[in-house]
Formats: sequence, structure tokens, C-alpha cells
Amino acid sequence: MKPFQLQTVLDYRKRCEDAEHKELLERMEVRDAHAEERRAAAEEIERLSAELDAAKQDELQVPELLLYEQCIAVKRQEEAEICRKLSAAETAVRQKQAELVRARQERRALELLKEKRQAAQLRKERLQENKFMDEIAVTSYGGSK
Repeated sequence: MKPFQLQTVLDYRKRCEDAEHKELLERMEVRDAHAEERRAAAEEIERLSAELDAAKQDELQVPELLLYEQCIAVKRQEEAEICRKLSAAETAVRQKQAELVRARQERRALELLKEKRQAAQLRKERLQENKFMDEIAVTSYGGSK
């Protein structure tokens, strides 16, 4: 009976690993986009705070000061929401990294199994070849007497 070929399974595992890697890259892009949003929101809060401080020096009216403070509060809420999204994206990246490591380990285990099977098959073939050569030697030696 012909031994089962592992190359098909290895090809499948490689495709799975490539898919996991692609998903990891996509999740990393999402994480990086959220990090950029967070940075932009923090810069906006800093800019608004600086404008508020400058406005306090210029003795603005109370309604205008309240608008600045409300705007800053809204931006802080937006930043907090972005931080939650960023945290979720980082968790997703870590999870996908773990899945990619698992997929690579499975593929590597199959590669090792394939190598062991190939080595065993090679040993078997060499043993058969040696037996055949021994038979020829015995036949040739026995036939010349």
C-alpha cells in the first residue's frame, strides 16, 4: 500500500497559516488606525485647552468659556471611546498572533513528520537495495564454484 502523502496536508496548513497572517496584518492596521485617531484626539484636546487658557487671559464671556469646556469634555469622551476601541484592537492582535503561532507550530510538526517518514522510507529502500545486492553477491559467488 502506498503511504499517505503529507504534502497535501502541508499545503493546506500553509494556506491556513497565510490566512492567519493576513488577518493579523489587517487587525494590526485597524489597531494602528485607532492609535492614530487617539493621537489626533489628544492633540485636539491639547489645542482646545491651550485656546481656553488663552481665552481666560483675554477675559472672554462665560458662555464662550463654557462652550470651550463642553467641547473639551466631548473630545475627552471621544478619546475615551477611541481608547476602548484601541484596547479591543490590541486584544484582537494578540489573539491573532497566538493563532498564527499555533498554525505555524502545526505546520512545523507536519513538516517534521514528513521528514521522518521520508527518512524511514529511504532507510527501507536502502535496506531492500542491500538485500538485493547481497542476493546478487551470494548468487554470483555460489554460481562460480
